[in-house]
Amino acid sequence: MAQGAQAHSTHGAAEAADRTAALADVLSTLDAAALPPATFERTMDLVVDHLGVALHGLDLPWSRIIAEFGTEEGGRPDATIYGRGRLPARTAALINGTMAHGIELDDTHDQSCSHPGAVVIPAALAVAEMTGASGRDLIAAIVAGYEAQTRAGAALTGDLMSRGFHPTALSGVFGAATAAGRLLGLTSDQMQSAWGLGVSMASGVMQFTQDPLGTMVKRLHAGIPAHNGVLAAMLAVRGFQGPRGALDGRAGFVHVFSPHPENWRLTQDLGSDFAVDRISIKFYACCRMFHALVDAIRSSREEAGWGADDVVEMTASGPRIMSDGHMEYRPRSVMSAQYSLPYTISAAVMLDPRDPRSFNAEAMARPDVLALADRVSAEASAELERYFPAKYPGGFTARLKDGRTIEKTLLDSFGTPEKPVDRAGITGKFRALTDGIVPPARADAILDAVFALGAARDVRGLADLLGEGVARV
Repeated sequence: MAQGAQAHSTHGAAEAADRTAALADVLSTLDAAALPPATFERTMDLVVDHLGVALHGLDLPWSRIIAEFGTEEGGRPDATIYGRGRLPARTAALINGTMAHGIELDDTHDQSCSHPGAVVIPAALAVAEMTGASGRDLIAAIVAGYEAQTRAGAALTGDLMSRGFHPTALSGVFGAATAAGRLLGLTSDQMQSAWGLGVSMASGVMQFTQDPLGTMVKRLHAGIPAHNGVLAAMLAVRGFQGPRGALDGRAGFVHVFSPHPENWRLTQDLGSDFAVDRISIKFYACCRMFHALVDAIRSSREEAGWGADDVVEMTASGPRIMSDGHMEYRPRSVMSAQYSLPYTISAAVMLDPRDPRSFNAEAMARPDVLALADRVSAEASAELERYFPAKYPGGFTARLKDGRTIEKTLLDSFGTPEKPVDRAGITGKFRALTDGIVPPARADAILDAVFALGAARDVRGLADLLGEGVARV
């Protein structure tokens, strides 16, 4: 132990500071004009995806509670709350981030096991509205925020969740601080200070997977880092100093939260490889770990023509983390249903996992759905384990009453960089999620405003479309 501790300390303050500083140098000056056209366009797609997911959750219990809290707190009307009024920028980031993480359909970055869109975009939109930033500056800030969050998260090893930490809540503060800092005009030194403040705000544990009734906190795991990142940037621009080396210093982020950090990921291909080009879009309202498995089930049913009544038993296989903490057979909340592997498998066979209503109280109480879930077991696959966290593979074996055994395994789900969804698919998801919530003319106007960000002098037109009146009364 002493020898390991000594080796750990001999990396040296300069080396750590240089790595953190190199990232800050690039992200604090990131210019939309330097982005590849496809990266710029993809960022607008991610904004659309984020807004569709968040607007769908406007009236969910956790959205109402956090919005009511913010409204009661009050403050300067600097930034728009989706579907509501205007509040201070950091409060808007808190509320909108919580809403965006509220139905398990927000985007993901696989290597970092995090949800950057639900953290970075609310922070960026709030500060862009507050400062009167242009649409191009907003895009640059979002790209920079995705870089910081995903690089910080990817430098941690894949056993983070098995040790009880929630990646989005941990690394998200760096994404939000970077996006907000880019819009506030932070220098590289100030950005490092913002990260130094943010590292003391990084927190989030997985206890919600152990208590089926205490799961609302998961929704806050995007809102809290969005809020804290904005706060850190706003303090840093005023001269409040945080420590250098916040990401990989001896007592910095990656060394505190990972026993075997992969520090090189912080600056790998920096400036030439952008995280927004490697984001997975979710089409199922459940844990991201299950998506390849759900695709395998759905495609197998189409190919082999089997249903719930045919099943004697089903066994899911995947990385160990796919089943660890996910084998609840009687979910008691929306979140616990979305995190239950047996229930999700049953929903994939009997319901529509693309519809968030497949995980509501009525669906999870159906005796036939629960009966199929009871016939589900899981096993960890050493073969599939080696792909995680770069991929989230999953497969199943089903033994049927007619004597057949059905097997199918997929390494990638639809919506991943390996099986990408195009703009038409993302706008289709937006329209499906906002149908019955946002009037069609308003939905069209929101899409037009997002895709016109490259020419927008400021983002207030988009913000106005997202505020009061966005939802049907």
